[in-house]
Amino acid sequence: MQAMSTQEDSDFTTWMAGQEFMVVEDVSSARMLEASLLRGLGAKKVVPATDGADALAKLDSADHVPDIVISDWVMPDVDGLALLEAAKGKYPNLKFIMLTGKTDLDDVRLARTKGVDGYIAKPFTKESLVAALKKLMTG
Repeated sequence: MQAMSTQEDSDFTTWMAGQEFMVVEDVSSARMLEASLLRGLGAKKVVPATDGADALAKLDSADHVPDIVISDWVMPDVDGLALLEAAKGKYPNLKFIMLTGKTDLDDVRLARTKGVDGYIAKPFTKESLVAALKKLMTG
């Protein structure tokens, strides 16, 4: 991976600080790791959700809808794809990154047809997270 210039680092950190994130993950250790990584990259506000149903409830009751949702796909009850459909249906400007072990091309295509903005395969690295976020920043 190519190193960023100091200005690119600064721009990214500033952008991250201005975004509100929701991390949707049913495995608590993974949820904590993802939130910690986001904070380490400069995020000031990270709202955790334990699954898709929890995320939808939090979106519906929020004073302010987050800018970016990072969600696992495979979760009980409301999975990431159902969350993506419901969230994009209500909040079309919401950015949505799917973070998942489902990397089959048909799965990737299906998520794209539902409006996913980014796709990160598990196990993921900090670099793959940064790359997906930078696409949102410049896109």
